[in-house]
Amino acid sequence: MMRHWTISMVLAAALAAFAQPPQGRLLKYLDFESAEGFSAWPADAHVELDPENPKAGRTSLVFTPDNHFVAYFYQPMTGGHKYLLTCWVRMEGRPIDRCALAMSFSKQGGGNGSAGRKEVPLNRLAAADNQWHECRAEFEAPAEAVQAQVMLAMFRANTTIFIDEVRLYDLSLGAAPSVPAGTVRTAGAPLQTLVFQAGARGLMKWPSESAFDFVAADGRKAIRFTPARSYSVYFYQALAPGEYVFEFDWKALEKPIPRCALIVFFTSPGGKRGDLGNRTVPLATLGEATGGWNHAAVNVKVPAGVGRTCQVMLALYRTNTTVEVADLKIFRRPAP
Repeated sequence: MMRHWTISMVLAAALAAFAQPPQGRLLKYLDFESAEGFSAWPADAHVELDPENPKAGRTSLVFTPDNHFVAYFYQPMTGGHKYLLTCWVRMEGRPIDRCALAMSFSKQGGGNGSAGRKEVPLNRLAAADNQWHECRAEFEAPAEAVQAQVMLAMFRANTTIFIDEVRLYDLSLGAAPSVPAGTVRTAGAPLQTLVFQAGARGLMKWPSESAFDFVAADGRKAIRFTPARSYSVYFYQALAPGEYVFEFDWKALEKPIPRCALIVFFTSPGGKRGDLGNRTVPLATLGEATGGWNHAAVNVKVPAGVGRTCQVMLALYRTNTTVEVADLKIFRRPAP
């Protein structure tokens, strides 16, 4: 039986397709809870984060006729790949064409634009009705491109424009590979199983005024750290001298800096923290930061002379990228 499509049905189908999450690899995410993760041009531009009516979180990025600039970041590119830039936009009036989502491509050894520039004006992507609209602009990297300056090009904006929740996808790559939830490599029952959720018993943070950010991510209860909400979490665990394995899942969009690490401090009875040393393992040494879940199994040798407990820390204070950690378990290896 042939189905007769009305205009409203076609529009509904198009909107449903538009609402589907992109089928590609997430490369970059900006939530504009801070001015981290992007730069502004001109260099003396004042980046303004607006707390009134953001699309998500606490603030959105705002451009006005009196405070207009280009917000941008650099992203490695693969020639011939298709990229999707998405964001949420709210505009008080119709912007001129130069207010656009844009990419300026560079070839090896060349400057910005040496491999071409492409842009999509915002006035083609959303209505100027002071309501939030999701915008999507697709770009194909020229064959010789190795990098792009990805831009929210609002220099000389003629109206007030709010932007929030920016994401960049590589549509030519599949979703980031992830280990299955519940992956465990060490035999036996764990001494400790830590599920990161509100009310996690014994979990502490530094700075103490920070707020835990617990999330449900891909079927896992996790704790999240971002450049705007960076802190370290820690707990105390009874660990007698011997061999242990710390297992957990973690993911990040970009390679975490070396200070982002798992640290176990070994302290003598009544001594200063770590007076017997520590085991520090940067997350970046445990897998690739592709946005998918990695599973880590870290060997830890607890020395003789430790006190009753050891401090276990996920040191993510001043992280450079969003990191999520889930399902931490501690196993003791049997004596040989």
